[in-house]
Amino acid sequence: METWSKTNCALVFSKASFPTSNRAVPPNFAGIVNSAVVSSSPLPAPPRTLFDAAAPRLRVTRLRIARVLTRPGVGGAAKHVGLLMRGLAAPEWETRLYCGPPRAGEGDYFALHGLDVRPNWIRSLRREAAPSRDARALRDLVRQFRAFGPHICDTHLSKAGILGRLAARLAGVPIRIHTFHVNIFEGYDWRLGERPIYLGLERWAARESDRLICLSDELGAQLLALGIGEPAQFRAINLGVDLAPFDGKQAQIAAARAQIRAELKLLPDVPLVGIIARLAPVKSVKTALEAAALLIQQRPDVHFVFVGEGETRPRLEALARELKIENHAHFLGLRADIARLNWAFDCVLLTSLQEGTPISIIESLAASRPVVATDVGGVKRLVKHERTGLLIPPRNPTATMRAIARVLDEPRQAQSWGQCGRALVQSEWSLERMLNQHRALYREVLEEKL
Repeated sequence: METWSKTNCALVFSKASFPTSNRAVPPNFAGIVNSAVVSSSPLPAPPRTLFDAAAPRLRVTRLRIARVLTRPGVGGAAKHVGLLMRGLAAPEWETRLYCGPPRAGEGDYFALHGLDVRPNWIRSLRREAAPSRDARALRDLVRQFRAFGPHICDTHLSKAGILGRLAARLAGVPIRIHTFHVNIFEGYDWRLGERPIYLGLERWAARESDRLICLSDELGAQLLALGIGEPAQFRAINLGVDLAPFDGKQAQIAAARAQIRAELKLLPDVPLVGIIARLAPVKSVKTALEAAALLIQQRPDVHFVFVGEGETRPRLEALARELKIENHAHFLGLRADIARLNWAFDCVLLTSLQEGTPISIIESLAASRPVVATDVGGVKRLVKHERTGLLIPPRNPTATMRAIARVLDEPRQAQSWGQCGRALVQSEWSLERMLNQHRALYREVLEEKL
């Protein structure tokens, strides 16, 4: 493996060319491809403005980008895509989003936050594997791409990445990019036999890609160790957020603290620990509840607030009752007032088994909150132990409880950690920096094709 060098917050490798004309489609996809390209009505031809017939060189007047997302569920990936859609917009770019429908219980991030992002819905694009449905999604993507004629296909999340890049190849899209938000091969539950199949598909799809974006150096190293992609393909681009909504004045913060406690029917000085996460097995919210039960034995004044939805919510609410802490565990569901909630929390907790770069933690740090988080994936790039918060091992309720207790028992230290966290995200995690790095990457790949 080549040595990586870090320059200007991005991984820099020597350029490499990856010809596309002789790449084979993996056997797993043979039936899907046949179903996608053979239909009762002919597929529209690619726009002739993209290539010169005599010499297949790209000719660009206004850059067209097709962005593909598996689903718009409330979480980091949808927020990331929403920021890119708004930040890389007209007149310089023409961008269209192709997206599977919202999954039950996860909500629609774009609708929840009232964003002017209008996806082209691909109804058959779902996270779960289903060959006939996946074939319909692939067929629909090919048709959409051939009608739109994008110069770049940029995909997000695993299913959209695999089907989107294959559809882009079939439709003749010249540049294919994929963004890895997390390493799905660690910390996630797999059905018997699924993991090696998906790993093989990701390795194949990487060979079909001009660039692979990862949200941290650590994530890129993990993927390379799994045999996904080549070092020259990878670029690390830190997430970025709009920090302005989290820059609250003292009066705003005081009002939020009072209002959230009043909403929960709690006294004004009750300590609140906030968990902002999708309620899914990989987030290990069970650990947070078990830690809560231990802490409440010592500090019965502490309450825990869970912000998010997902498949494990019924089991988590049942566990809270089993642990006899249901009156101290408040499940709020999906909320759009994330800055206001962060201001109300005395401590923010993340108990994930795997993360790329958790955008919820960037936002909590932007709100000057001290964070307790598991030391997984790219978390340590945000939570600097005893500088912006505390790192803990995963699946360890006792260590989690002790870290929360320390934050609550040392308010001056916790305030200092929160201030350092705010300074960190201001310097390294701004939205404009992320958008500029994407612009530079797109230009880099375009120059190779021109």
